[in-house]
Amino acid sequence: MRILRALLTITIAVSALGSSAVAQLPSFTKWSGKVSAGDVRAGESTQVLMTAEVEEGWHIYSLTKHKDGPTATSFRIESGPATTNGDPVEPNPEVKLDPNFNLEVGLHGGKATFAVPIQVSADAKGKVTLNLVARSQACNDKTCALPTNHPVKVVFDVAPGEPRPDRIAALTKLPDEYQSKYPAPKATETKEASDEFGTAVTKAKQSGIGPYLWFAFTAGLLALLTPCVFPMIPITVSYFSKQAEKGANRYAGPAAYSLGIIGTFTLLGLLTTVIFGASGINRLATNPFLNLALAALFVFLALNLFGMFELKLPSGMVNKFGGNQGGSGILPAVLMGLTFTLTSFTCTVPFVGTLLVTAAQGDILYPLLGMLAFSSAFALPFFLLAMFPQFLAKMPKSGGWLGTVKAYMGFLELAAAVKFLSNADLVWMLGLITRPVFLSIWSTILVIAALYLLGWMKLPFDSGTAKIGKLRYGIGTVTFAGSIYLLGAIQGSPLGVMSAFMPPDPYPGRKTGSVVERLSWHDTLDAAKAEAKAGSKLVFMDFTGVTCTNCRQMEQTIFPDPAVEAELAKMARAKLYTDRPIAADEANAKLMVELTKATTLPNYIVADADGKPIRVFQGSTFDAGAFAKFLRG
Repeated sequence: MRILRALLTITIAVSALGSSAVAQLPSFTKWSGKVSAGDVRAGESTQVLMTAEVEEGWHIYSLTKHKDGPTATSFRIESGPATTNGDPVEPNPEVKLDPNFNLEVGLHGGKATFAVPIQVSADAKGKVTLNLVARSQACNDKTCALPTNHPVKVVFDVAPGEPRPDRIAALTKLPDEYQSKYPAPKATETKEASDEFGTAVTKAKQSGIGPYLWFAFTAGLLALLTPCVFPMIPITVSYFSKQAEKGANRYAGPAAYSLGIIGTFTLLGLLTTVIFGASGINRLATNPFLNLALAALFVFLALNLFGMFELKLPSGMVNKFGGNQGGSGILPAVLMGLTFTLTSFTCTVPFVGTLLVTAAQGDILYPLLGMLAFSSAFALPFFLLAMFPQFLAKMPKSGGWLGTVKAYMGFLELAAAVKFLSNADLVWMLGLITRPVFLSIWSTILVIAALYLLGWMKLPFDSGTAKIGKLRYGIGTVTFAGSIYLLGAIQGSPLGVMSAFMPPDPYPGRKTGSVVERLSWHDTLDAAKAEAKAGSKLVFMDFTGVTCTNCRQMEQTIFPDPAVEAELAKMARAKLYTDRPIAADEANAKLMVELTKATTLPNYIVADADGKPIRVFQGSTFDAGAFAKFLRG
């Protein structure tokens, strides 16, 4: 059928012009453009009004793309002192069944004006020329012309003066005088929002205490696969490497560490929720002063691992909590478990956020049992990790190995300190640690670590005579190569999952960064709803956080996937930050809890043009296909 349609298309085009003019096939459409009325200054936003005049009996198609359907109308800027800062909008199309494709599609016939939101470059002045391309396909009731690119030149004057604050935001609404006689088509049938995870939690509760606890335990194991948890692995090994060197009790420290993790999730999480509300523990975990304290702690621990000094508790606390092992008693291990769990609380898995909302509403028993089961599963692998260095310490000739592992982990703790400094910078919106700065610091840390592994730098505990083996040389070489690759990432080299630990790019509040975003985003839900209503679209809400590691993983590895990006392009998109101490973020956090009944990040909602949820996706995933399926519905 597709082949037949293609043959018919070529036949009618050739017959219309004659065989000698095949290179100039007719498009049956003329395009023109102009900047919307009113003066515009450099740095301000305006619209280019693109008008199509379609020959009688023919039509072009709406902006909505259809699989195996006609070519949707689209626009792009080829050159000129402006960039698009929003998706094009169109008059309400006539929706009908197209016999050429046997699909219900949106059509524009006669004269139709589209609006392309643009922002004039900051250095533009005087009379300027913008070169755009409109791509469209014309069809009648029997056949179609080939899709055609139409160059359109738009000349306009840039007025002098500084950009006006009220003219910076993108103009995403079609002027009323260009609206059509057709009603806005319904984007989709509105129904109660579907949330697969919330439904699963409810079913687990209804199945009895046994299935519910198993569900919670399984959720804890799944939480170990999220990027939020990855930094805890080297931190755990490095801390207990130092304890093993002191001859600490093999089981007491790891057990205390695990109890610290369980206690943080269960007791502190629920207590904070009951007192301060469902988002209380999240606000604690993202507090900039806490993050600065954590950064200082990691630097302190790294210097300790480098042999700069020894950590010891006051004698009274040693006698009470630590036996005769100095800083290797149970109290430091409990505090380490509590501290490191706080760093990953906001973005573990939706299960935690769902239970916290339930606890805030007065139901304590099930959240208490669920958090105990969840945190026990979460802590189990870290108990084994904590014992691993002590197992190494028991091996023959393990001293050299253990010292090298301890020092290398110290460099990783310095890298972790940078992450917490970045968190504080993001919450306060200082703009000091952008992604290029972050990458440069990490690259420098890896270079120094490589120099140590390759024997070109010594630490206080090194004897200076130990022979460097092939494995150490190999890891040192790989570490050095990693530092070079991080520098390349400043120019856009892909980082994969590692990008989850970097600051957002572009930095929140800035329009550009080291990586060019192919999709534009609104920073308020109202702006996205206005675009959705004007263009008959759905709304996509990205509830995210400036400090959220799992959010970065989704934004950097899942959103750019072609299938996901194609679905997102059809929607009005809003990126809604929730973790800064500003009114907008606090309102977004409250809205997220209302709509998703969860507090952990990220949370994604597909909604109608009025903002009513249709589908909810909680947490992160490494499966781009599953996320694209969620977007399609």
